[in-house]
Amino acid sequence: MPLPVLHKVALGTGKNTYYFKTSDAYQTIKTVVGIEKVADPTGTEEIISVKELLRTGVLWRIGIRYKDSGGKKKSAHLLVAQTKLVEIFGENAGGKLEDKNYQLGTTVKGKIESIAGRRKASFS
Repeated sequence: MPLPVLHKVALGTGKNTYYFKTSDAYQTIKTVVGIEKVADPTGTEEIISVKELLRTGVLWRIGIRYKDSGGKKKSAHLLVAQTKLVEIFGENAGGKLEDKNYQLGTTVKGKIESIAGRRKASFS
């Protein structure tokens, strides 16, 4: 399993930027999901846990289904910025995840076939 890498999500025009660590699965789909790898971390970024960002609604977790290179169907979860949900589940073809490559680091796992649904964390 790849080590977590520093990523950021910005809500609005950069006023609310949140930093968190997660796997490097977002580089090829960063414009669609709204999550971007921090190229040169300075070490002064305040890192917030993914659990906290899910709880507050900044991030949402969605399920995806993809086919690997052998044709076997698999599933995974991706994080999505709350501001990108409408585009992903809307009618705009430019904001779709389908037919995009799902990869971890430099290893392409397969092509995304469908979105299984969205789930927001709920804590009591």
